Amino acid sequence: MYIAKKNPEKCCFCGVCINHVACPAGLFSENCIGCGACMLACSGEAIEMVEDKRQRNTIKFEFNNRVLEAPERITIKKALEYAGIRFSELPDGLYSPCNAGGCYCCAVSADGEVVPSCITEIKDGMKLSPASKPLRVVTGFVPHMVGGVGTPYYLKSYSSYIEVACFTHGCNFRCPQCQNNVMAFTGGMAISPETAAEVLTSVRSMYKVNRMAFSGGECTLNRQWLTGAIRHLKELNKDKKARIHVDTNASIFTKDYLEELVLAGMTDIGIDIKSLHLDTFEKITGTDGKTAKTYLENEWFSARYMIENHPEVFTGIGIPYNKALISKEEIYDMGLRIADISKDVQVCVLDYRRAFRREMAAPDIQEMKEVKEILNSTGLKTVIAQTMKGNIVP
Repeated sequence: MYIAKKNPEKCCFCGVCINHVACPAGLFSENCIGCGACMLACSGEAIEMVEDKRQRNTIKFEFNNRVLEAPERITIKKALEYAGIRFSELPDGLYSPCNAGGCYCCAVSADGEVVPSCITEIKDGMKLSPASKPLRVVTGFVPHMVGGVGTPYYLKSYSSYIEVACFTHGCNFRCPQCQNNVMAFTGGMAISPETAAEVLTSVRSMYKVNRMAFSGGECTLNRQWLTGAIRHLKELNKDKKARIHVDTNASIFTKDYLEELVLAGMTDIGIDIKSLHLDTFEKITGTDGKTAKTYLENEWFSARYMIENHPEVFTGIGIPYNKALISKEEIYDMGLRIADISKDVQVCVLDYRRAFRREMAAPDIQEMKEVKEILNSTGLKTVIAQTMKGNIVP
């Protein structure tokens, strides 16, 4: 058994562990249940999980009317694993991708209350069952002037709002340079898909825009929640100008999931493809092994599937660039592969920079121009390069 400890010498005083982590027991206290959520969110890597050698009593609880046993002062997820019930990093059976209490994929009904099993303490006599309704932690219902990867470049503006977005918490990647780490690695108060759709509709009305977006974190992790939110959003926004945009790493998509999103009402999708080669993908995303390989294959599959099968849905592709992470040669090879799918698809090169845990210099404007030219040389017609001073457009 493990508990969280902070190394004061490494602390960068960002305040994320205090202000944003959904700690169930009190940070670094003797009541710590070892969920590790604070460690995931710590940008200074000042928190580590250390062995807790204190004696723990054995408690009993029920899951689907089965009486099980586990040590006290651990999470529901760990108690279930202790009893032989396994969770997966991929959407197969019990699924727990974020481990921060944000995505609610691992949620269960505990004594009648829906809670994320990854950060909720198991209690003696607790009665557990599958979650009765989808929930998700969502914040940041805000307007945007430039939108995301799935926003057509000709709509992007620096003078007026063109889109409203919400940001789902929790992510299945562990990118050391994550630019939305507070959303990706934290939990909070969860809401229903209907509530999210209603708030997003209200914000749309407030800012008088046509586009509404789901981003993150990784918004696709909780499939039932996202498809439900999009269906409800479509019901609330029946006018022909309404556009529903999903920005995603596309790492868990299957054919039937993509079809369900289109049927629900998704009109635009932005797909980040992190790399061509697995070793680059692992470096960028902080994932590894078989899971990383599956994620990378799914990204490429998703882009091809949407472009070839759903021309009515606007599909944009985002690819990262920073010389510390990916070579220009690999960028060129990625361009060739994308051009083989479609030379007309919108491709946005994202200038990765110092963020979260990774120290690296941001590429300058000239470097981003060169990367754009490399991609254009593969036959791609619509390439946008993101820079510190705005986008370089076709």
